[in-house]
Amino acid sequence: MPSTQISQQAGEGGGEPALPVGSVVGGRYRIEGPIARGGMSVVYLATHERLKRKVALKLLTSDPYGTGSAGDFEERFRIEAETLAGLDHPNIVTIYDYGETEDGRFYLVMEYIDGPRCTELLRGGGLAPRRALGLVMQVGSALQYAHERGLVHRDIKPGNILLHRDSERVVVVDFGLVQLQDADSSLSSQGFILGSPHFMAPEQARGLGVDARADIYALGILLFTALTGRYPFHGPDAVSTLAAHVSEPIPPLRAARPDLEVPELLDEVIRGCLAKLPEQRYQSMDPLMDDLARGLALLLRTPPPAERAEDTVSLPPQPAPSVLDRRLLLAPLLGISLGFATLALAWALLGGAGTGEPPPSSAQARARVAKPKE
Repeated sequence: MPSTQISQQAGEGGGEPALPVGSVVGGRYRIEGPIARGGMSVVYLATHERLKRKVALKLLTSDPYGTGSAGDFEERFRIEAETLAGLDHPNIVTIYDYGETEDGRFYLVMEYIDGPRCTELLRGGGLAPRRALGLVMQVGSALQYAHERGLVHRDIKPGNILLHRDSERVVVVDFGLVQLQDADSSLSSQGFILGSPHFMAPEQARGLGVDARADIYALGILLFTALTGRYPFHGPDAVSTLAAHVSEPIPPLRAARPDLEVPELLDEVIRGCLAKLPEQRYQSMDPLMDDLARGLALLLRTPPPAERAEDTVSLPPQPAPSVLDRRLLLAPLLGISLGFATLALAWALLGGAGTGEPPPSSAQARARVAKPKE
């Protein structure tokens, strides 16, 4: 979209004026132009005049939280800005500064990510499974870190996931809906549901309180969408989509993309994320990340079909299987070997050894077992 068109739209919605190109915010951030717009904010590309560093300046609407009180909003904004500034994770956007404009609007200054949003990657359909899982696991790592610090994002979706242009490093942005878990609600004081319909957990769609399990639900939606290029729940409008989250069954991956070749484990992971009741989902990010790592390990063991160069991703090394994992892998093989030994012994006891015939091979034993009696 041309910048002039974005600039015109930036001043719409609540009648709030856009920041003119060339204006200086906070005495040091010169506005170069708008780069994104959401329901509660406009993001501008700016330059720190002294450091000559590109930054993203996010200008909030007068009261995006729906507090109805200027004092409450200011306190809420201050707490949130300071909380986010304390986050230090490679997959979470870095907050540099925050403040208030001369006309009383609040802003956050963040690192500028020169790369596409995940939305752009998915325009052509689902991604190669290895790439999809690699990207989703980075988002999961960011959520795991935030949840350990008592923070819930509440608006995980492709539009809030950026990739560095020169790498596959994911950065989660737009923590504008982030909440401390001990004081959370899905409703603003004015009764608006906060979140994005296609990625909203059933309890969130119903306006109930949410916790980290709502982010887990959204991550399951993201995984399904990244693999198939489709939403698991979709209606003709937002209300229908929200209703589908609450009542419709979880579709299998191959129902949305029949040519998809992935381990069945990933269907199980998605079901574990998208259970209708929070208590029936993964209860934290730790077991979910473990299962995603197992799914990735299974994908890496299977040679992929011919993939486009842009669908490849450099993935971190995976841990070696634990002792328990090795035992689980060896148990079926030991059982098969003992079964064949038992068949050979039985053959000898029943007189096969006296016929002069050699004992049956493994393949012959399997054939005899499979052959029906005449």
